[in-house]
Amino acid sequence: MHWICDRSGTDTARGKADMERGGVAEPASQSKVQTLRGEVDELSDKMKENMKGIIKKGEKVVDLLTRSENMKKEAEDFKYRSKEVESKYWWKNVKPITVIVVVVLIVILIIILLATGVIPVSAPVPPVVTSSSKP
Repeated sequence: MHWICDRSGTDTARGKADMERGGVAEPASQSKVQTLRGEVDELSDKMKENMKGIIKKGEKVVDLLTRSENMKKEAEDFKYRSKEVESKYWWKNVKPITVIVVVVLIVILIIILLATGVIPVSAPVPPVVTSSSKP
């Protein structure tokens, strides 16, 4: 026989032979079994909830990874487009400056050519044609 002390502090004797022959367990041990089953079921439910939580967190991680990859691609596209826009506006700024510089250089060249006499300041006087009259 095995002696077991239950939670109330009383000793309960169970015969191995009674249990093997299909004997009925005592009510105290029945309640212990039910209590243990209840605790096991409760623990099982908590474990299932924890697993669901872990799965949800895993899904959130996958979602975050997908979002971060999309953001990386969008950032690369933004960088490329911003460089295109920068180049476009650089040329828009350079064109008027180039035109102004060319005009100023042409004016300076004309002034130098006029000062050196390469370009005459006044038009040559055309020869005066006198008409001869014959009577």
